[in-house]
Amino acid sequence: MVFTTLTLLAAMATARHPAARVQSNASGIATQGFVQKVNHTADAGSATFKQRYQLNTQHFEPGGPILFVQSAEAGMRGLNASAFADYAPALGALVAVLEHRFFGDLHGGSYPPGYNPLNVTGDVFDSLTVDNVLQDGVEFVNWIKGTVLGAANSKVIYSGSSYGGFLAVLARLRYPDTFYGAIASSPALNSFGPLSSNKFKFDSAKWASDVYDEVSIDASTKIKMAMIQFKRCLQDRNCDGVIPDLNVCKNSTALGYERLYRAVLNTYLAVSKFNYPWVEKYPTADPLQDLINKTLAANTAGEVLRVPLLAASWANGSACIDAFNGNVSRASAGRVESGQPAWAYISCGYYPVNDVSIPAGNVLPEAHARGPVDLCANAAWRAPDYGRENEYFLQKYALTNDFLDTADRLLIVHGRYDRTAAIGSPVLTVTDVLNHSRVILVDGTAHAEDTFSEAVEPRGLKPQMDQIRDIKLAHLKEWLGHGNQTQSGTATLVSAHGLAYIFPLILFTLLVLL
Repeated sequence: MVFTTLTLLAAMATARHPAARVQSNASGIATQGFVQKVNHTADAGSATFKQRYQLNTQHFEPGGPILFVQSAEAGMRGLNASAFADYAPALGALVAVLEHRFFGDLHGGSYPPGYNPLNVTGDVFDSLTVDNVLQDGVEFVNWIKGTVLGAANSKVIYSGSSYGGFLAVLARLRYPDTFYGAIASSPALNSFGPLSSNKFKFDSAKWASDVYDEVSIDASTKIKMAMIQFKRCLQDRNCDGVIPDLNVCKNSTALGYERLYRAVLNTYLAVSKFNYPWVEKYPTADPLQDLINKTLAANTAGEVLRVPLLAASWANGSACIDAFNGNVSRASAGRVESGQPAWAYISCGYYPVNDVSIPAGNVLPEAHARGPVDLCANAAWRAPDYGRENEYFLQKYALTNDFLDTADRLLIVHGRYDRTAAIGSPVLTVTDVLNHSRVILVDGTAHAEDTFSEAVEPRGLKPQMDQIRDIKLAHLKEWLGHGNQTQSGTATLVSAHGLAYIFPLILFTLLVLL
């Protein structure tokens, strides 16, 4: 699938962004433990574990909706960081977040018996299945309905981002009686499996290349030429002489330049994806623009390549590049999204997404383009169907365009900076009906940025964010019977293939399927 982008509306003035994250993840709401079954199958034993959650009934009115957030490939974010917290007053909603089994943070986690994330051994992940994960959500929201006064008949809206967005889509399709609607932010819904026959495997990298070209063709060209030099000197084993001003620490050369090359490549792919207007995965707000500016100021290939390495390592600009730096190691291994062992297992077990293949002619050098791609770090964790073709997974999870087009009350949102949009935007029917499944692409936003609350990214920073928040709330109201469907006539539906929708005053991008 190949996409061309066309800007349809005049660009808005760029808002001033804060230099650092607006708030911490502490929500002020107590984190509690829900007693969850280790296995939900009929013949499973009685073993349980405590799954962390937060619950806020401050704005709940009897019969109001339950806005449920499924945490995904990281520890649980506090409720006040979720956009659902902003919608609660308008909807009279209860808001809850549930941590994903086997994930946690420095303060603890939702770990079944015998699991230690610092010492993963044997078959400890046997209960980490997509069925158990989805059933965790079902059990949790049913418990809320049974214990919160006035919630017995409440409609539940499921929300998840990234891999959690994938879970949101599956939850809506598999448990429509439990989850009345779902908002999936930045999910990968295509390009599964390691096989070279996957015709969508290059789409993610092509999208990233287009983003760099559109932000600055001059910077994009410098990056392309520097990476060609880097790849060539690796092959010739003379990087010390070819790019001396990369300024690698003396002790780091023992590890070889391949480690640094992989870190540079993965950082280029990640910086645009995680281009948040606050300090998150990189040491500056708006890391893509920071990288572009520093690349334009660079005079040599070595200076160009230092830019992503300094961003990945969080080192100061004058420091030598330390290949032993933990952040560089994670970037080299491609663990920018999540470094937790459970995420590696999921990538092997039931969510093997190929977003690493890079075709020739890209801003970045060709990679993983020929033959099978190793998507799994531990061969012992590979599921029996790990090596199947992409079409198999689409059928297995009911993610074909036809299946998703029949769904109702399903909203998929992607950010324009995020290359996941290329493999997460199903082709849907063009319709004004807000209850129909829809895909929205938001210009000027990063991976799952739309899921963050106003406590994290206040209103006024980005007009696009303000608009997508209002649009999501309008969908929720319509789904819950509080909206006015006739107002959707103000929307302008522009894609002949139903891939994106343009709403008044918001800068979106039209996706045209070639």
